[in-house]
Amino acid sequence: MKVKDLIRDLLNVGEKGANVARIIRSEHTLLELLVQEKIGEQKNERFVQDFKTLADVLVQQIVFHDLSQKFPGIKDSIYGEESNKFTNALGESINVEILSSPAETADLLCKVLNGNEQAANLLAKVVHEDISYNPEEKIDKMEDLEIKEDDIGIWIDPIDSTAQYIGGEVGIPNNQGFVSHGLQCACVLIGVYSKLTGLPTGGIINQPFSSQDPQSGRWLSSCQWGLNLEGCIKSSVTDTPEKITNSHQILLTSASDTVETKDKFSQVYTIHHAAGAGYKLLCVIQGLADAYVLSKNSTFKWDMCAPHAILLSLGGGVISYKSLCELAQNNLSSNKKFGDCQITYIREDNSESLDPKNWCNSDGVVAYRSIEALQRLISAVKTC
Repeated sequence: MKVKDLIRDLLNVGEKGANVARIIRSEHTLLELLVQEKIGEQKNERFVQDFKTLADVLVQQIVFHDLSQKFPGIKDSIYGEESNKFTNALGESINVEILSSPAETADLLCKVLNGNEQAANLLAKVVHEDISYNPEEKIDKMEDLEIKEDDIGIWIDPIDSTAQYIGGEVGIPNNQGFVSHGLQCACVLIGVYSKLTGLPTGGIINQPFSSQDPQSGRWLSSCQWGLNLEGCIKSSVTDTPEKITNSHQILLTSASDTVETKDKFSQVYTIHHAAGAGYKLLCVIQGLADAYVLSKNSTFKWDMCAPHAILLSLGGGVISYKSLCELAQNNLSSNKKFGDCQITYIREDNSESLDPKNWCNSDGVVAYRSIEALQRLISAVKTC
């Protein structure tokens, strides 16, 4: 496959997923009907309530269906956060799939939606639409670099920050330009990794609720992409020097992280919180923050793969929190050592278990936009 075709298709399927998320979110009664609490091994222990919505399942199935149709060789190497099983109000367990025609998909969704034909037809129409998301000149001019379908895998987080998506509040940007919570924190994350190295090689982040049209009030997407392959390192990200300079004093953490972790960096950085791992990583990518630090084991491979690929394309990366502490302790500063510490994404276990613990970043994460940003973090740890 041509790499530029893969990036185009990731953008297209990400926007189709964003369309589904917006349609479901625009109907409040429909959203309430579709929310279903995760139970058993799929439940994230971090949350009192951890929700799965039909939007999550549909977006994941869209990515699986569309990419498998275009690139059959990757069909068995597409992994996501969600099971495609959904239980309707009658207690019937239904495998949500994208079928060969809108009518067939609508019939299936009608069972999930307890006979709501209008909603099922609307969703099926969007699911089967051909989407072309704003092709960029950078992609058109990209070299005709080829990659083997058998050599890559894909991680999907269909709607990261589901709680913010369900809540539906509109976040108010702070002076730094990002929100602490709200619909803007919801992101569709699709990351590609190399089966040979485990490192991310490409990815897209679609923000379905990035901005609102001032006249219609309709939500619009924004999307970032990055490619990190030998011989081809490109991204959609454009730098604003003033913004990047100002970000040096800002560190993003999770509100649930430990007081000890926050105190460790508070002498060097102004600490900010924001919802959603994907959104915090997006803020680092956009230069709104210098880095994102999480000492806890509450993120997963599907959260990190796509943003990690974009950060690598910018000269940054994602390492574990444990590795950051070891770098500081051992006084290591070479770029090679930084590269050796990158989180990897190979799915070695071929079981069908959806237990999040299998794919957890158990040693925490540290995302940074540049080697200089990582060096500042190391210095901050050393001064504690």
